[in-house]
Amino acid sequence: MSASALSTFVIANVAAAAEPEAPADDTPGKEIVVTGTHVIRDGYEAPTPTTVVTVEQFQQQTSSQVIDFLTTLPAFSGNVTPSNSTESIDNGTAGVSSVNLRNLGATRTLVLIDGQRAAPSTIDGRVDIGSIPQQLIQRIDVVTGGASAAYGSDAVAGVVNFVLDTRYTGIGGEFSGGITNYGENANYNASLTAGTAFAGGRGHVIVSGQASHQEGIPIVDRPWNAHGRVFLTNPAYGTGPGQSRDVPQRLLLDEVGPARASRGGIIVSGPLKGIAFGEGGTPYQYNYGDLVSGDLMQGGEWREQNYNLTDGKSLEPKMSMRNLFARLSYDLTDSIHVFGQWAWSDNRYSSRAYGYQDNGGITVPVTNAFLDETIRDLAIANDLTTLTMGSSNQDMGFVHTDNKRVSNRFVFGLNGDFDALGANWTWSAYYQKGITRNTERSINNRVEDKFAQALDSVRDPGTGAIICRSTLTNPNDGCVAYNPFGVNVNSPTQLDYILDDGYRFQKFTQDVVAGSLQGEPFSTWAGPVSIAAGVEHRAEKSTGHSSDLDLQRAFYAGNYQPTIGEFKVTEGFLETVVPLARGTRFLESLDLNAAVRATQYSDAGYVTTWKAGLTWTPISDLTIRVSRSRDIRAPNISEVFNAGTSSLGTVVDSAPGPNFGATVQVTGINRGNPDLTPEKADTTGIGVVFRPSFFRGFQASVDYWNIDIKNVIANISTQQIVDLCVQGNADLCAAINPGTSDVGHLIAGSLHNVINRQPFNLARQNARGIDFEVSYATAVPSVFSSSGATLRVRGLASHYIRNYFESGVSVPTDSAGENAGNGPPSWRWQASATYDAEPLSLTLAARGISAGKYNNAWIECETGCPVSVSPNITVNNNHIPGAIYFDFSASYALLASEDGRRSAEVFLNIKNITNKDPAIVGLSGVYLEDWQTNPTLYDAEGRVFRLGVRFHL
Repeated sequence: MSASALSTFVIANVAAAAEPEAPADDTPGKEIVVTGTHVIRDGYEAPTPTTVVTVEQFQQQTSSQVIDFLTTLPAFSGNVTPSNSTESIDNGTAGVSSVNLRNLGATRTLVLIDGQRAAPSTIDGRVDIGSIPQQLIQRIDVVTGGASAAYGSDAVAGVVNFVLDTRYTGIGGEFSGGITNYGENANYNASLTAGTAFAGGRGHVIVSGQASHQEGIPIVDRPWNAHGRVFLTNPAYGTGPGQSRDVPQRLLLDEVGPARASRGGIIVSGPLKGIAFGEGGTPYQYNYGDLVSGDLMQGGEWREQNYNLTDGKSLEPKMSMRNLFARLSYDLTDSIHVFGQWAWSDNRYSSRAYGYQDNGGITVPVTNAFLDETIRDLAIANDLTTLTMGSSNQDMGFVHTDNKRVSNRFVFGLNGDFDALGANWTWSAYYQKGITRNTERSINNRVEDKFAQALDSVRDPGTGAIICRSTLTNPNDGCVAYNPFGVNVNSPTQLDYILDDGYRFQKFTQDVVAGSLQGEPFSTWAGPVSIAAGVEHRAEKSTGHSSDLDLQRAFYAGNYQPTIGEFKVTEGFLETVVPLARGTRFLESLDLNAAVRATQYSDAGYVTTWKAGLTWTPISDLTIRVSRSRDIRAPNISEVFNAGTSSLGTVVDSAPGPNFGATVQVTGINRGNPDLTPEKADTTGIGVVFRPSFFRGFQASVDYWNIDIKNVIANISTQQIVDLCVQGNADLCAAINPGTSDVGHLIAGSLHNVINRQPFNLARQNARGIDFEVSYATAVPSVFSSSGATLRVRGLASHYIRNYFESGVSVPTDSAGENAGNGPPSWRWQASATYDAEPLSLTLAARGISAGKYNNAWIECETGCPVSVSPNITVNNNHIPGAIYFDFSASYALLASEDGRRSAEVFLNIKNITNKDPAIVGLSGVYLEDWQTNPTLYDAEGRVFRLGVRFHL
């Protein structure tokens, strides 16, 4: 069981001013506890801040997915959701719901289920919280501080513990549906749960199931997405004729589209530059607009050629989720209890991920049989043998991702208590088996070698039919010629030859055996000393296989490689709470909480973690808490054993020569590193909690936190590899196009540039900030009856002061206040007011983020700019506005049970009631299928409605 006492969450960032109903567990009379420590002790106030999310709060949102609610909490920044993982086709995390505390990465947040480590759902160890039986979640404890000594590796940023209702009694369920203001993303949720006692109350059984589905939003047809706002290099910047370095090097402009790619293809160089091919292959002169810069341009045909206006990736994926849960528990004796439980989930996800935008990277012989005769004659007249083209390849459509994730989790456990040494001791032991099977598919994926083969077409000398040149010498090669000139010029047969589906099947298993013991063996003058101790052995393993084409890295995207590896870890911990003072002047209470954990990894060696904390209550109205901990994150299976997943991207060639400054398409191959060692983090927390006795129902807290991580496991970027190669690093040069005669140099115009990457224990990362919370509850008059009502007000805010990363190979960065990526924003906040007057309950909530920058290192200027030197790039606009969104929920009781609780209610939830558009966030790069906002931070769906009924009989 996870622990500290119920009063823990009253003092430690309580989720609501009124205490939530405590959940039951399997031991009659045992105190209900909240995550934060393994020690169970009455009146203990935790030194580590803990936020508790109740089921009632979760039910007030429009989504049936718990990740969507957690993403609104200020402590979370950069959560991975099905909405913002659309393009994660290469790393296999598309469709995953994973939490990210403090923006330190999902792998640095430990996820527990009833205090037990959850099984991984992906090769990098993330837990898909969509696999947790959401219909039985009673509350969610969020520990915002290092907890490795208490719970083990990965708790660098904190712990998120999903507490299930294991004593559910009766029959309950929910049926609800939702839709956006635009009639999109129709969805439903249905759940049914039944639980009952048997054998005179000694046994208890629960069965529960849930099914949910959303249709998704495949295309972003919204006005905010139609601006074409993109960063491009300023042609007026430089030292050449007519140029100046007093102007910004980069310009953020509207109405920007591709200059070296069109939907049906465009010739991008030579005397025929600007000839494009439209509907049915008709050639025409491309309208470039007034400003052209490299691969981009402003004006001209920007709207017609801009992907995200009419195509683009999915705004919301199509998703289906099914969960089943069963639990059986029995009291063998009055002091020994046994239980077994099984949880199964089946999550399916599909969305549009990538378009096929080749910016000037296609070479076509002028002998190509599909080429318009007029254009061929012009090419021959200009002594051309090939045409260099760019294309968005509209006929090919989009790469789709289609993932299926099936999880099974089995837990068998015993717990109880006994008397010894003059004290009562509680104990628990369990075995857990987690099995997750992932099937990841890339649909409609281009096979690059077949594409190159199909581009070279000729006419059959015998029949006059257009065939591949390769078929002349190998009549049975099966090649079908592809027409690169125009839109709607290729038949399904032509597309079927160059497009195929890739897949990877992965199986992740986790076995855990653990036991713990807690008691109060003796006392000091200030009270009893509590002790907890435990041991745990865990084994994790990944196996899998991929398609032959993926293994050959033959695709445009994906190129799944199976990750095969395993590790084991054995650890033991000891934790204590020692009361140092009680009931004296300015020492109403003073408690010490300390813990130590010894951990031995089969692959990463031995490490010791520890924590120490004090809670001091000088007067009853005020509590001060201080904590310090050493936490770790061991390398996961992907970081050690990754066989080489790939991702598309671009780099700027910084090598002197004719290709200098050119944007080059590359495929980054991410490999594992068996020599990695654990990350080590030092976490400091200082907080004050104020609960004035003269103002009943009010409480406030302020907590400062500082997390300093050394030996950070991270990859250096493909751009950094290129730059360091140019500076003379031979090892990194060998990672560029390995195995070629041109080692260390990019090949201009090639679609096959490859850069190998692997993680290293790099320098350090530091995050610090301040959390605020205010809550108040009071009785107020009711406008509906004479029985009175309750008003509850709550506010949460996090101020991110620093999010510093030093790779050891590049200039350090601080992303706190950057709103273009995961951020975090400088401020995230949430406030709500709930009015309960049975039978009606109303809640109005507001949530927001502060304005920010694209990049903290950039310098914004219009004229008189300093010389632009990376990373201090000069730009004309470095500002992204903040946002405030309002949500509303209402519920009405249809039936009430004898104890006054609601047994049936109808509810209406409205998200973003003002239908506020998200902030427009300009794109950086040449791939224009992305949305014009940041879905990780801003609400992109608009107004969303949800209507339903809940019951508990």
